[in-house]
Amino acid sequence: MRELKRVLVVGGGVGGLSAALAFAQRGVDVTLIERRGDFDVPGVGLGQPANALRVYDALGVLDEILQCGFIYDHMSIYDADHQLIAHHKFLLGDDRVPAVCALRRSDLHRILLSAAERWGVSVHLGMQVLTLEDGPEDVLVTFSDGTKTTFDLVAGFDGIRSTTRQHVVGTMFQPRHCGIGAWRVQVPRPASVTGMEFMQGLGCKTGAMPIAPDLMYLFNIGPDPVDAVYQRADFPDLMRERLAQFGGYVAEISAQLNQPSDIVYGALEPMLVPWPWHRGRVVIGGDAAHVFPPHLTQGAAMAVEDGFLLAHEMLQTDVSIENRLMRYSQKRYARCAFVYSFARDWLDQEQSIHTPAHMETARREMSLNASNRIGVSDRILNTPIL
Repeated sequence: MRELKRVLVVGGGVGGLSAALAFAQRGVDVTLIERRGDFDVPGVGLGQPANALRVYDALGVLDEILQCGFIYDHMSIYDADHQLIAHHKFLLGDDRVPAVCALRRSDLHRILLSAAERWGVSVHLGMQVLTLEDGPEDVLVTFSDGTKTTFDLVAGFDGIRSTTRQHVVGTMFQPRHCGIGAWRVQVPRPASVTGMEFMQGLGCKTGAMPIAPDLMYLFNIGPDPVDAVYQRADFPDLMRERLAQFGGYVAEISAQLNQPSDIVYGALEPMLVPWPWHRGRVVIGGDAAHVFPPHLTQGAAMAVEDGFLLAHEMLQTDVSIENRLMRYSQKRYARCAFVYSFARDWLDQEQSIHTPAHMETARREMSLNASNRIGVSDRILNTPIL
């Protein structure tokens, strides 16, 4: 049975870098391509829960991540006036990894990229796949620079607009704007913000996540027209409008938003591709296979788990490569489907609160059940994938 010797990873985000690093550490010759011409990583920050941190530990980069980020073990739910509704201490982590470490997206990317390069991953920027010709023993790849190379496996971690996904499942499964937008801005961290905070308002939710001793990011999740096109110059006013009902430090931050504020906007486009996630020797993972609402902070975590488990399964020799790919898809789909359904239901519930009466009902429900419900998720996601 021919074994994997050469792997192409398409996409240089967190999931793709984790996959490339995991394969390289197992002795595979890995090439990684990224369509962008540089790694000027967009985004604000990422909460990395214990299940992601375990993967980083196995990849040898945990200590660097913990040194860069902000470690916390709890979350709190408030109303728009910052009155506490529910508090939850995470049931995540162990003696080795904390419950959550949040950090700048750029720092996480830098750590993973440096590790991948140290392990010999060949990284090519400004390059895309033009065609994939899948054969019984390998995949012939034509690149955007005109070169052609064969690989034993092509792993598509090329994001929400994945072209690799089109090769695997066509255009049937695509992300679609669900009518909810997310606004984020990086700001100085008030001393009182020591964990994740959610503030439930009428028709939307605001929250905060610490990402460094002196920094956090503030976010708002609420309705946005599907066909909305916003100008960058209008971002401060648009975000202030969405924060208008919230008090406390949110009101103070809102008043200070201006043109230099690094505001990031993105539509929520939840998607979960049914398994199997492969066709021949081409396989997908990360945002190419699943896009979650951000409520469990599991988007990047599921991507790095995908990459790590894919490398583990593909280097087993007990079954054929086809069966290894099927086993990878089956294991990952079940876990990702749980995250998708949990986070999507949470999103739908919070966005249905439109009146003071709705808010009072939600307040009672959350005060009684929110911590127990999140605890169920903690126990499932704290289970090691290997």
